[in-house]
Amino acid sequence: MKIITVAPLSKAIFKENLTYFSAQDLEIGSIVLIPLRNKIIEALVTETHETENLKSELRSSDYPLKKIKAVKYKNFFAPGFIETAQKTADFFVVPLGQVIKSFTPLALLSSSTSKTKEQKNDRTEKNEKNSASKTKIEKFVLQEPDEDRLALYKKLIREAFAQKQSVFLCAPTNHDIGRLAQTLSRGIEDYVFVLRSDDPPKKQLTNWKKTASADHPILIIATPLFLSLSRPDIKTFIVERENATAYKQLTRPFIDARFFIEKLAESQRVKIVLGDILLRSETIERSRNGELAPLSPITYRSFTSAQKQILINLKEKKAQAIDFGLAVSEELATLISQTDPNERWFIFSGRRGLNPLTVCGDCGYTFSCPHCHIPLTLHQPKSNIKKSTENYFLCHKCGHVSSPEDKCRHCGGWKLALLGSGTEKIEAELKKLLPQAKIWRLDSDQVKTGQKTVEIIRDFYSSPGAILIGTEMALFHLTEKIENIAITSIDAYFSIPEFRINEKVFNILLRLRHLAVKNFVIQTRNSEEEVLSLALNGNSTEFHRRELLERKKLKYPPFSLLIKISVKSSHLALVEALETLKEEHLTPWQTVIYDSFGPASLNHEATTNLLLRLPTTDWPKKEILDLLRQLPPTFVINVDPENIF
Repeated sequence: MKIITVAPLSKAIFKENLTYFSAQDLEIGSIVLIPLRNKIIEALVTETHETENLKSELRSSDYPLKKIKAVKYKNFFAPGFIETAQKTADFFVVPLGQVIKSFTPLALLSSSTSKTKEQKNDRTEKNEKNSASKTKIEKFVLQEPDEDRLALYKKLIREAFAQKQSVFLCAPTNHDIGRLAQTLSRGIEDYVFVLRSDDPPKKQLTNWKKTASADHPILIIATPLFLSLSRPDIKTFIVERENATAYKQLTRPFIDARFFIEKLAESQRVKIVLGDILLRSETIERSRNGELAPLSPITYRSFTSAQKQILINLKEKKAQAIDFGLAVSEELATLISQTDPNERWFIFSGRRGLNPLTVCGDCGYTFSCPHCHIPLTLHQPKSNIKKSTENYFLCHKCGHVSSPEDKCRHCGGWKLALLGSGTEKIEAELKKLLPQAKIWRLDSDQVKTGQKTVEIIRDFYSSPGAILIGTEMALFHLTEKIENIAITSIDAYFSIPEFRINEKVFNILLRLRHLAVKNFVIQTRNSEEEVLSLALNGNSTEFHRRELLERKKLKYPPFSLLIKISVKSSHLALVEALETLKEEHLTPWQTVIYDSFGPASLNHEATTNLLLRLPTTDWPKKEILDLLRQLPPTFVINVDPENIF
């Protein structure tokens, strides 16, 4: 009889390890069915021991061991994958099973079919690992515009195929998958395999089997969900759009796929390339320290084909007779109306709706959500609802909807001002300015499906003289050049109190600037912001220098590691427990407790947070890791969070 330790493959189970016994010999990486809480669930075998070696522990146990129900797959995952998953579980303080499920399609785990022939036994994996142990791990960075970056990827793929090696190119979203497959598969269509997380389960399983069993070296283009796919000939991992926030999960277990991929490459001792038009500041710092090498000389100044770059300073227009309620300034409206009628315009807005702020002119009160307490955005009536005839307030955090008010809630004053502008307001003004123009709006209020997004982008590019108004949602669907691009409301981003916000703004501007052919226009009331002038010059060298200098001064990543622990503010006992954790267990390290509005995992409720700041070399620190693992699920732990509020 064997004693086995398993990790439940269920996001609802927060226990890290459970112990059972089995009459069969099982190897690490097998998937078994176990009884737990009156249910039968899947679990991953992480340890096996002979019963004789644990006799004393079994006698002293307070509860009898249960037997596993069945063995679903023997030796399903490669040891290198499990090793990587365990490192990831320790780094992000999450159960091992949740890591496994984050990088394995449910269709594969649920499949009742036998293992495909690509699954290797433990001995094969060990032999490969011993052989690879002499291989130097190569880590590269590639900061180039999209077309230059993809050209270098093609070269890498050709070189890999010549050496009978496969390449795994990981992209953050399914839309990226389609774009990359279209560009990179030319000439090698039979050897490119695409794995998308939005495919039906049956198709995922079919494509998985074809990819795993192909005899020829192949190019795999996939989202992070498919990283558990095991092929011994994968010798290069490419992380495309390395700066994309989509790699970091927004809800539990808050795992960053970029960390996992790098650790997987280290485990398999293969090459890894991190590529983007603008790499993260953390990545640039690692490159400067010699940890990462440039695949080609890093492009520190991005060029643009735009014939004109225009900064419209709205503050300078103050003395003029201008309607400050307009989303599109008089100067921009004139430019749009005077351009060639066959030229397209893309208008970028950082906000949805009509107006993101409603403020009382008498007392300064801002109309806010009663639940989240963040400013309410005014929206126009929904066109798909016949009875909807009035504007309405919408909270973009929790979805709260309320009717607009004609007087101040605080002082009863009637002097209400609508400030800022969103996509709906821009659309209304442009339709009035150019009634004959074809105008589309692309934001999450207007478009709910990926298919609809594709249709709008296709229609926009195929219609001369068309205008597309969009938020960030539209940004990464625009892959072809556009004659004219204008940014009308980037200012909203500067009010977001996040340490990564300047990098986000610079990334948006750099991408849009690269797409413009004739006119690239920024309309702003914050012309003094350095990030705007740096973006107009395409000067990523100076941006990264200033950004890293500021982060170093404030001890933000990459000069520290942040761990955010959150509880609901309404649960006073949890708040007190958080304070006790700080005072009694974390005094040797820098900590701060503050309130904010919670993530989706806390239903967007007000939260109390403990921010723990550690030296990057101190994590994972066993003392703190063990402490955090003891916290109940009501404590939400986010290691290296994208934001701290």
